[in-house]
Amino acid sequence: MEPQRTLTDLPFEVLDLIYKALAFKPRYEYWPEYTVYCYSKDKLNLAETCEYLGRAFAHHSRKVYKKVMYDSCYTNIPKREYSVIVSLCGLTAVEYVGSPGCHWSVEVAKAVGQYCPNLQRVQFQVYFDNGEVVLSILHKAKNSIRTLKFGYDSSRPSRMGAPIMHKMPDMPFLRNLTIDRCYNEEAYEIQRFLNIEELYLCSVYTLREDPKPLNLFKVCAPLKKLRLLTVVCINIISDTDEDEAIPEFPALEHFKLSSCIISMEFPSCPKLKILDISCTKCHIEGLVCRSVLKQGKDLERLIVNSRPAQFDNDSFLEVVRKFRKLRHFDVPIRKIKFDMGFVTELVNVLRENGVTQEDPLELELDEVSKIHWLHHWLSNISDANLIKTRVY
Repeated sequence: MEPQRTLTDLPFEVLDLIYKALAFKPRYEYWPEYTVYCYSKDKLNLAETCEYLGRAFAHHSRKVYKKVMYDSCYTNIPKREYSVIVSLCGLTAVEYVGSPGCHWSVEVAKAVGQYCPNLQRVQFQVYFDNGEVVLSILHKAKNSIRTLKFGYDSSRPSRMGAPIMHKMPDMPFLRNLTIDRCYNEEAYEIQRFLNIEELYLCSVYTLREDPKPLNLFKVCAPLKKLRLLTVVCINIISDTDEDEAIPEFPALEHFKLSSCIISMEFPSCPKLKILDISCTKCHIEGLVCRSVLKQGKDLERLIVNSRPAQFDNDSFLEVVRKFRKLRHFDVPIRKIKFDMGFVTELVNVLRENGVTQEDPLELELDEVSKIHWLHHWLSNISDANLIKTRVY
């Protein structure tokens, strides 16, 4: 008499069919989000029976739970059962999201920190009581994380978490780092992650205070692979009153500043293609213009929406003359006077730069009356179509 066979004798391919048969049957005929791989209580009950059936469930669900994001508003899975799913399928998870918009679950986060070593993308918010839990997630997946996004909840000071960057493990494969509402005093911890290619840094701020000071370029100097840098609400200032030698940023291609104060000169970025200085203040005469002119000749897009106005006729022409690939220039023009001589020289420079009617220079300007004068003078010279204007 043959020994009695059980489910554990079946291969994963057959058990996959059984798990499909146990799938939750939707109440409605058409439910786009529903598939036979989705959660059901019956599936989980079977998976918890023994280790082998749990591994079979992980095989069956290997494409379903790649993203771990528990939100009680958008799932019918209870917290405990979601945590069990993470314990079974954690090896296949490549993304964890535990940020505002998701109802925070410490049970799920602890399960992620225990069972998900292969995460590539991690996103969370630091509160006063969850720092150690989210750190456990980073430690578990430190050798696989490529994208990390986190921040501190500054909207309610009583819930704002303490700095955690000094406790983070080394993450050798980290390429993309976003820190929202960052403590300036922990910004230098960024220097540990030498392979970063994209960095977003926003300081803790309030509308009643000026941005806090930080020597941004000293912080980022060791990041030789940095290609994209976005900075929000920081007073970029030197640590000393003396002139400071700033090493060039050899790989930077896109540099964006928003709602900042500029109090020191920029480094040279030989590969820079986009420089975006938006809603920013600079009270040092000529500083922004000198910083722009230090950049490499590949600059294609330049936005200098800073106050007070930084460019006059001479510096405007100097920028256009140097950057032959420039095709978008957004600049306040309070100090610029459009007359026949200036407009003629501008068009001649554009012609020398290889600008064509098919690929014109787009000027985005802030004074309608002066744009009318620009159009008036352009109408009297040839190659007027080398310039395309917009008002912002």
